[in-house]
Amino acid sequence: MKIIGLTGGIGSGKSTVAQVFEVLGAKLFIADTEANVITATHPVAIKCISEVFGAEIYQNGILNRKALASIVFENPDKLQTLNSIVHPLVKEAFDNFVVKHSNAPYIIMESAILVQSGFYRFTDFNVLVSAPEDVRIKRVMQRNGISAEEVKRRITAQISENETVRYCQYTIVNDGVKMIIPQVERIL
Repeated sequence: MKIIGLTGGIGSGKSTVAQVFEVLGAKLFIADTEANVITATHPVAIKCISEVFGAEIYQNGILNRKALASIVFENPDKLQTLNSIVHPLVKEAFDNFVVKHSNAPYIIMESAILVQSGFYRFTDFNVLVSAPEDVRIKRVMQRNGISAEEVKRRITAQISENETVRYCQYTIVNDGVKMIIPQVERIL
């Protein structure tokens, strides 16, 4: 079994690439989805997040993600604290996923913050999904219904592709022109 890290900036199309890997037989673990489940349901996460960010961050038992995002994106220390709560729990969930799917030829860990979280260290190799900025902006505007300026702000807030590629052994170009399946097949 090979464990493959899959990452890319907002709008790069990493979810689409992850689905291609899945269709070709890989088991798919989406770290962002797992983190959302953990922050919504895991008693330790809920307790710690409430202690750090205030009980009102959960309204009727539901995490106010927008309020939390506005806090952590304005305060790097708070973001680091949130990550120190959530990342170990995501890693634990991933370890359980690997055990459950130990007969799979490939396991994909899709994570927007594969490098920043340190999860890249737990893979056999890593793949960067890359797309031109104008393509990324258009995709996110269509998907999220936000302005180009807001998308650019989010892109700027993320680790740069030039930094991320240093941790990746492969790059898949997802520009809407180059075919994805042959690129995935070459990696597998």
